Amino acid sequence: MKLARFRVNDWESYGLVEGDRVSVIQGSIFGEYTVSQASYPLHRVKFLPPTRPTSFWAIGLNYAAHVAHQEVALDAERIRRESVGFRPWHKGAGCIIGHDDPVVLPSEADYVHYEGELVIVIGKPARRVTPEEAPNFILGYTCGNDISGEGSWSPDLSNWRKKGSDTFGPVGPWIETDVDPHRLEIATILNGTERDRGSTSGMAYDCYATVSGISQFVTLRPGDLILTGAPGAVEQLHPGDVVEVEIPGIGTLRNPVVSEESMG
Repeated sequence: MKLARFRVNDWESYGLVEGDRVSVIQGSIFGEYTVSQASYPLHRVKFLPPTRPTSFWAIGLNYAAHVAHQEVALDAERIRRESVGFRPWHKGAGCIIGHDDPVVLPSEADYVHYEGELVIVIGKPARRVTPEEAPNFILGYTCGNDISGEGSWSPDLSNWRKKGSDTFGPVGPWIETDVDPHRLEIATILNGTERDRGSTSGMAYDCYATVSGISQFVTLRPGDLILTGAPGAVEQLHPGDVVEVEIPGIGTLRNPVVSEESMG
């Protein structure tokens, strides 16, 4: 199923996406709900970020190919075995935007790039779950873009501006509940041209290990989101660009890129 959060005029709802329409859901997607007869054509709705998470996590250096672009030549097994290790961190829920919302480049930023990624959507409170138990706590998956930037803050070892500036967390367009997360292709498309492609089979820490690992110390709540890492290369974004993250079996997340100055 494809579960979306959307707006029509000033009214918001969750809905079930089927074909070119979205049907209104009554109830909670994290509990009991029914699908009503009311529906809208997709072109009439504004897709919102799929959830309102209490926390937005990310996993760093989770693919050998991406690590190689960081000038560290390690395969997935060595990532697990050596000092790179399991690296979860907070992206910051305040940076989340939805499908078709603009990524705004801060005036202080010298270099901002995309990182197309698979996103885990938590469905039930998860605390100290095992990797084997983890699928029972996952509602589904969506597309994400871990926008990252360098600028005047680059000497700061914290990622709070590099990774968490406003609009640096595009997520959407909806949640797919029925998909194998470890057999997916992730393509990042810039201005209509594919610039990067990778497979989730290349993760050092797969989705279930990731949920388990974070839950050993932090309770994950329904609607929480986890970016699972970029599978390959990244590229600088400029005003006027359009960046898309396409995951066949889920959908395509699209965001235009604008300068802060253009926003007034």
